[in-house]
Amino acid sequence: MPSNIPRVSDARADIMALSEYVYERTQRRIEGLTDDEYFWEPVPGCCTIRRTGSGTYRADDADRPVAILHPVTGAGNPPFTTIAWRLWHLTETYGGRRNPQWLGVERPPGGFERDDPAPGTADEAIGALDRAHAFWRDVLQELPVASWWEPMGSIAGPYSEEDKASLVLHQLDEQIHHGAELGVLRDLYLHDPARSARPAHQA
Repeated sequence: MPSNIPRVSDARADIMALSEYVYERTQRRIEGLTDDEYFWEPVPGCCTIRRTGSGTYRADDADRPVAILHPVTGAGNPPFTTIAWRLWHLTETYGGRRNPQWLGVERPPGGFERDDPAPGTADEAIGALDRAHAFWRDVLQELPVASWWEPMGSIAGPYSEEDKASLVLHQLDEQIHHGAELGVLRDLYLHDPARSARPAHQA
């Protein structure tokens, strides 16, 4: 093999290093997050995290089907989502139980799904995100180099012919753009002129 052609193992190492960098950047963006920011609804009709009658918290629209690798287009605009909702979505992206299943990695029980009970405070949400990232990091570390370009197979349903690297890259894209959205929402909250007149969130 010519020396100027990158090896698969090099690409794997680069992707894993980028994933770590993305998470570190997201951590910085949410450092010091307050409960008021977490639940802030900048426009009416937001999707957010809400307390249920049982006292647990649940994401709005938690049972809505999600396109994993290819976007689904439809009529109408989706609702705006709060920091709480986006942080939970990022948690179930990192910690999705489908990740080890579709990538063929043996993992002990764990992970997160969107319809699981969601964190009711900013601190709890940051802790859940950290656990979800550790879950994702372990999956990547245990995915053999030779497996990255293999099809995911029937476990992935309509994505059975997609290679495993496509799922890794899709998840990385989710991590990058949702992390950026969290930073933008915090900036908007900081500069919201109505903020000083609004009472703090009551959990």
